[in-house]
Amino acid sequence: MHVTPYNAILITPHAALAVDFFFGLSGFVIAAVYEERIKAGMSLKAFMWVRVVRLYPLIVLGAVIGAAGFVRLYDGGMLALLFVTGVLMIPTPYGALSEDQCMYALNAPSWSLLWELLVNLLYGAIAPLLHNRMLAVIVGVSAIALAATGLHFETLAVGPYWPEGWAGLPRVMFSFFAGVGVYRLRRAGLLDRLRAPVWAIIATLCGIMAMPRLGAWNGVYEVAAAILLFPLLVAAGANATVTRTVPLCRTLGALSYPVYILQGGIAPHIRGLAGHLHIQGLAATLLAILMSVIFTVFAWIAVKTFDEPVRKWLLHRTRLTHPAKAAG
Repeated sequence: MHVTPYNAILITPHAALAVDFFFGLSGFVIAAVYEERIKAGMSLKAFMWVRVVRLYPLIVLGAVIGAAGFVRLYDGGMLALLFVTGVLMIPTPYGALSEDQCMYALNAPSWSLLWELLVNLLYGAIAPLLHNRMLAVIVGVSAIALAATGLHFETLAVGPYWPEGWAGLPRVMFSFFAGVGVYRLRRAGLLDRLRAPVWAIIATLCGIMAMPRLGAWNGVYEVAAAILLFPLLVAAGANATVTRTVPLCRTLGALSYPVYILQGGIAPHIRGLAGHLHIQGLAATLLAILMSVIFTVFAWIAVKTFDEPVRKWLLHRTRLTHPAKAAG
């Protein structure tokens, strides 16, 4: 999460790597659920509709929250432009806001959802032809591009802003298709021995993100985490036995996306308020932790009262009007 107020003690200096991990997890899950369906004849249109239904309700809600937060900052015309482009997943026009070059001014995390939808579109289009050699080439080339990106910037925390917006491409291409590769290796029985308790996987992931920044070696560290460690964690998680922790795992999984996408419209105002009130050090860190808890509760409420009902309604309407599409 990106809710740390100014001058807080940074608990997770590498929190941006969560995007790479979830790109990889997305590749694994989507391949596991849809690869055989696509090969069996599921259309690209049907596949993308399922993905849009899954992602879009909270994208729209995030844009609404963002617009409400900036209603006093921008005039009606500019706010309408930012809202419409945000809802349509069109990046904020470059130079539209002189004080900010964020690709999605109302809800910054939407930048990664743009790449998620684009890579979903690519995967849905090529999945029937994506043999293992082609997949290996995609993963290998994108790994080189990702490494070059991380070494160039000395971090992988790039992509949300226009000057380095292109960096989202190698991040999503490697992680997503590495996740697809993990699925195929697991399906072939080649990863059966790679397993770990759920708590160990979560602790390792948190430890990776909590590591202090490493100066000139920071890029090397983050690239190594994204290319080497995260695919292993996805594989270990897929093989983990979660009998006792199923409810917890399901809850965490269900909340990860809404917490991520909904905090973007609120977090900038919290950081600004903390800076204005000169909240620093431990107090700022405690505020960040408190806001993380509040965001999580808010995300759960949003899922239960808005996201799930809207998705259920959309899928119901699809079944009534396009039965073949709904079958996906």
